[in-house]
Amino acid sequence: MEKMSIKRFGVWSRLTALSLLVAIPLAACGNSSNQSGSADAAKEGGGPVTLTMLYSESGSPFNKDWPIYKELQARTNVKLDLQVVPESDYQSKAKIVLSSDKIPDLVTNINQSNVLELGGTGVLLPISDYMDKLPNLKKRIEEFKMEDELENWKSPDGKLYVLPFLTQSASYNRSPMIRTDLLEKYGLKAPTNTDELYTVLKKMKEMNPGSYPFTGTSADDLRSMWGAAWGIEPSYKGFIFNEQTGKYEYIYTSENYKKYVSYLNKLIKEGLADPELFTSNYDQMHQKLSTSKSMFYFFWNGEEISNINLLGKKNTGPEFKMAMLPPIAGPAGEKALAGTRIDRGTVIPASAANKPYFEDLLKFADYLYSDEGIDLLTWGIEGDSYVVKEDGKKEFTDKMKQSENLNRALWDIGSANGSFTLVWPFKWFATILGNEDFEKYTEEANKNNWFTLAAKVPKLSTDQKDEESLMIAGVNDYYAKMQEQFVYGKMSIDQEWDSYVKEIHAKGVDKLLDIYNSTLK
Repeated sequence: MEKMSIKRFGVWSRLTALSLLVAIPLAACGNSSNQSGSADAAKEGGGPVTLTMLYSESGSPFNKDWPIYKELQARTNVKLDLQVVPESDYQSKAKIVLSSDKIPDLVTNINQSNVLELGGTGVLLPISDYMDKLPNLKKRIEEFKMEDELENWKSPDGKLYVLPFLTQSASYNRSPMIRTDLLEKYGLKAPTNTDELYTVLKKMKEMNPGSYPFTGTSADDLRSMWGAAWGIEPSYKGFIFNEQTGKYEYIYTSENYKKYVSYLNKLIKEGLADPELFTSNYDQMHQKLSTSKSMFYFFWNGEEISNINLLGKKNTGPEFKMAMLPPIAGPAGEKALAGTRIDRGTVIPASAANKPYFEDLLKFADYLYSDEGIDLLTWGIEGDSYVVKEDGKKEFTDKMKQSENLNRALWDIGSANGSFTLVWPFKWFATILGNEDFEKYTEEANKNNWFTLAAKVPKLSTDQKDEESLMIAGVNDYYAKMQEQFVYGKMSIDQEWDSYVKEIHAKGVDKLLDIYNSTLK
């Protein structure tokens, strides 16, 4: 059975839209269920309430006969009238819909930038004004301790305009990975910090002269996965809020960032890092790793480790073994980037408050955060796709476990659907991955405080957003160009650093700092 990669999980749940909306009216499904937690959406003695929804099609193609989809409608006594949109270019298409005079009752998979841009403009319903009608959502926010992260989704008026997609726990889903069979063969200990990593890479290079031990795919990927250990991630577009000073700072001119590019430059100069560290595609990286041209990298784990081990055993031999490591400590210590536990959500138009079925709409939305709703939309239907054991733990049925791809098997019944599922429990997620190291390291990460907090997002007004957009692209382009120049030794860090700092501040960093810090007053 193929396991689901964390990366795929992020991709499946990330959206973008297309050039055409296809409206698909659906038939009413069944009668109201009296199960605990079900939304009592129907008027007394009446039929199902019809709710319209902009739906992002990802995973398996939408199917109105999915058992989970039918069950969701039956339990809530709601008829869903969907506008199905392929995931390509979804965000831009959703913005067009939200700018029209025909906004569906529920618009799914809206990203943070769109929520912040539209929040407070009168287009979206202020969800925070109706928390008394959303007890299950309120319960999840408190249970998962999401209050601080939700602050990043609030508009300058202090209100929340989104039904957030909630991941229960930060996960150790991006990590350093190394050839543990070679560590054993060469008598090496697994590296725990940058000095030890350098020593290990030197030995691997010595034993494999034609290799470049450290490989990767892109500068952004590497920095996002290792930057927390250097104190340079997470950031908001390169800006970090300093709790001690109470102000924003630009992190890519900091001393720690200078140490980071200097370290990578040293590895490049000594042949310990791949000359294509920032430019390899995934297939090229896998080929290098599976043939002992490289032995260490940072990447999404989960299914990735299974795949690379299968390929390595084929290309190198049965002894090949790639395994996860705890964070490689840097100047900021042993840190891993957790990433945000909220990366999108569903919005409701403000006009819905005047609809006769508004209370029913809120009840349906709240059902998605209920115990019953969460179980239905992740595990599926009890007795069919999962069972509850005597100790209360859930496990998938043999039918599901014996499928070629558990993730796709769930998609094909309408479960694990990125438009309906708004809560993702950690134990379910770990079960899907089927990787004991992932669960073990995630527990260790939470226990030992490896995870960093999400970056503080400045609350910008419309005018401030316009000012930001005029400068941020130029700043980011120059930063990316100079990072590559410094790491690959095309420009001297010792000789050119000061001019780099001066130039990037002149390109807009100083003005952006003024904007971001003005939001704190």
